[in-house]
Amino acid sequence: MRKKQMMALLMSGMVLTGVFAGVNTAQADAKTEINLWHYFSTEGSQQKFQEYVDEFNAQSDKTEVKVTVLPFADFKKQLTVGAAASSLPDLAMIDNCDTVSYAAMGILEDITDEVENWKSYQNYFPEILNTCKYEDKVYGMPLESNNLEIIYNKDIFDELGVEYPTNDWTFDDLKELAEKTTTDKYKGFAVSGIQSEESTYQFLPFFWTAGGETMNLNSDAGKTALSLWSDMVTEGYMPKDCITWTQSELASQFESGNIAMHVMGCWNITPYKDHDLNYGVVEVPSATEGGEKATVYGGENLCVIKGKNTENALEFLEWMEDYDRISEWDKAIDHFTACDEAVADERFQTEEMKPFIDMVPNSRARDVVTYWPSVSEGYQQAIQEALSGQQSVDQALADGQALIDAAKE
Repeated sequence: MRKKQMMALLMSGMVLTGVFAGVNTAQADAKTEINLWHYFSTEGSQQKFQEYVDEFNAQSDKTEVKVTVLPFADFKKQLTVGAAASSLPDLAMIDNCDTVSYAAMGILEDITDEVENWKSYQNYFPEILNTCKYEDKVYGMPLESNNLEIIYNKDIFDELGVEYPTNDWTFDDLKELAEKTTTDKYKGFAVSGIQSEESTYQFLPFFWTAGGETMNLNSDAGKTALSLWSDMVTEGYMPKDCITWTQSELASQFESGNIAMHVMGCWNITPYKDHDLNYGVVEVPSATEGGEKATVYGGENLCVIKGKNTENALEFLEWMEDYDRISEWDKAIDHFTACDEAVADERFQTEEMKPFIDMVPNSRARDVVTYWPSVSEGYQQAIQEALSGQQSVDQALADGQALIDAAKE
């Protein structure tokens, strides 16, 4: 009798366990899976972002985020192909200069009503928040921001007995230091001059600092900035083959000790430390002594793709945009959060990051226009022609301007 009672209890326990397991499974199945695409290129940034996704997934009872990593070089193509094939993700990381173009294509969700009362939305600098907008509607939120300064190899300067650059330097000082640090072993200065958005991005701080207006490349400012680069190639202070270098390849050249100075963003602070490089960071030079200077905002927006899972995508976006979380993320990947709170945050006041933060008031976003890719092609064309020696600086600027003018029509 007792054995029968024990068996009955065991059987009922198994049934109940099965029932509860079924409930748990049903709860797990009730979570909506959403897809997020990004193009973080380093293993460290990929792992760190996945940690945030895992943390979110563990605390959400509605949404499960699945991440797909795509190469940056293929990302725009994949978005375009995905739009045509109706196979887009629910969230996508998009370069801040491209967000408006995808919004105009109609593939991004208007999230204005949902985000305009978020504290994070109200905190961002208008300059960077505008990159998320198209026709006064919001289609994403900043994920991280950066800008460009000059990073130099202290060991090369020390070896050659040359003084380090300082924040009050000028274009002429840059050229002089490039000459002094050019030897049989080293080139004094280098940029990413490849025919892509990267060269436009690297050129704009010099162009704007010279007084340029973005849509007027063929100008005195354009000639000043492009001549500076072209002259350093002609005189041997800058490698001619930098017109084929991506920013990653430029960084590799610096890590290999081949270059004394180069244009680079804050995202390489930790990788350079990991290579035991003895380096310094200085603001971009001014065109003339005491003149104004400018640099360019880079970074990515996290955008909601138009589709059926908007509510779930917004849940993750709002969670990620909490200041403590987004600023921790930005610091972890050597970027910054583009708001006053971050500028005053001591976490961003390290020796290496400070020059980038100090230039935030002088940072500008690329023009928020739907035809920006075509404008950028004008810059790329001028840079290629002038640095390769195919055309004079004057002709290169005229050719680039023709492409910009055509883009505006």
